[in-house]
Amino acid sequence: MSSSPIDQYREKWPWFDHLMYMNERYNTQGGNFYAAAITYFSVLSLFPLLMLAFGITGLVLRGRPQTLATIQEKITSSVDGELGNTLTTIVDQAVSQAGAVFSIGALIALWTGLGWMSNLRFGVSKQWKVDPTGDNFFIAKLRDLGGLIGLLIALIIAFGVTAIGSSGLTRRILEWVGLGGVPGISILVRIVAILIGVLANFLVFYWLIGFLPRAEVPKKSVVQGAILGAIAFEIFKQLGSLFFSNALSNPAGAAFGPIIGVMALLYFVWRILLYASAWAATTPQARREFGTTPPETAIIRPVVQEKSGVSASTVAGVGAAAGALGTVGLGVARKIRRWRKR
Repeated sequence: MSSSPIDQYREKWPWFDHLMYMNERYNTQGGNFYAAAITYFSVLSLFPLLMLAFGITGLVLRGRPQTLATIQEKITSSVDGELGNTLTTIVDQAVSQAGAVFSIGALIALWTGLGWMSNLRFGVSKQWKVDPTGDNFFIAKLRDLGGLIGLLIALIIAFGVTAIGSSGLTRRILEWVGLGGVPGISILVRIVAILIGVLANFLVFYWLIGFLPRAEVPKKSVVQGAILGAIAFEIFKQLGSLFFSNALSNPAGAAFGPIIGVMALLYFVWRILLYASAWAATTPQARREFGTTPPETAIIRPVVQEKSGVSASTVAGVGAAAGALGTVGLGVARKIRRWRKR
């Protein structure tokens, strides 16, 4: 039987075979489902994080009354009428209640953040076909807490490098150091910023792919998945920066663009992570160590065997026929005896 063109390409190109393995693993292990679940908890975690940020800002302003007065003056000068007074009152209340806002935001952020990390761990572990529920409950939560803190720091660094490289800050720094007039310096700096961003992405993905599964995974496979994820993530960050810069340039985009853009951004980020995990989990080394190498194709050949001798069904049929003939013979013999007596 002839093989399909896809099978022929898989036999011809190992990279294409690996790509198909990755796609099959991602789909069979519910990659889209986990990406959506992680996105939900990511968005849910944004609101307590904002509360936490407001609480920290309020605590800082409480100790710096001059800075607070300057902010209130700018609000009053920028917004006329009753609205300016209302905003000033809101700022005063936020500063006075900064401790409560910080405490509530910290508790809710902790709860939603641990749920976020749990879904991340489940999604990545499923791509490795590893049970994500092996640890003790309290130990697992402590590990998730440490992972949450590390993930937030890593994401801030990764996005910060891209934001600095794509903003006008780089040009101002070059002008400040006297290199603004050098031909091609802006392009060179942009390339260096992208390379640094890819390196930061690699560290993030290496940590996520290698740290989240509760099993010892092959490091070489993790490196391959992290490289793939880092490059894809950097491309997506560059496109995302263009999207946000254009979306915020009009009133409608400024009103609805941020939340929609954040949801779409996070969804595709987690899809990149799970695809990179599936790539790492389907390398030849990973399939050997985790026992996921598919068996050879079974070939079924029907064999017809002829058995010599009399079968059981034949014996049973002959026995039944003999019994019937015996019954008929007895009946005939009885009738002959009765006829002779007469």
